[in-house]
Amino acid sequence: MTIIEPGGFATRDGNNPDPLANGHMATTDPAYDGLRQRLGAMTGKMPAGDPAAAAQALLKLVDSANPPLRVLFGKGFQPMIERAYADRLKTWSDWQELAIEAHGALEAS
Repeated sequence: MTIIEPGGFATRDGNNPDPLANGHMATTDPAYDGLRQRLGAMTGKMPAGDPAAAAQALLKLVDSANPPLRVLFGKGFQPMIERAYADRLKTWSDWQELAIEAHGALEAS
């Protein structure tokens, strides 16, 4: 089984979907308005992917002898995810001493 993380694809008359005005959203919570706007602005800057190319990539994945657990479909994800994980790794490293302290000093019997 592979988890596919898709980007935006041109499925509406060749245009990049607008995540804020696509008519398929639940009632919004005002607490998330800022986040929604930032994500919408970021998504609007990414080029829309070609659904036919995604279908071909999916078939390659299905035919693969050793498919990955996770794969990204679309442009723009890799650098964004690398930054997010680099930030996480740095934070975990910076707080490693506290993490070890939280384990406690109990000896195995």
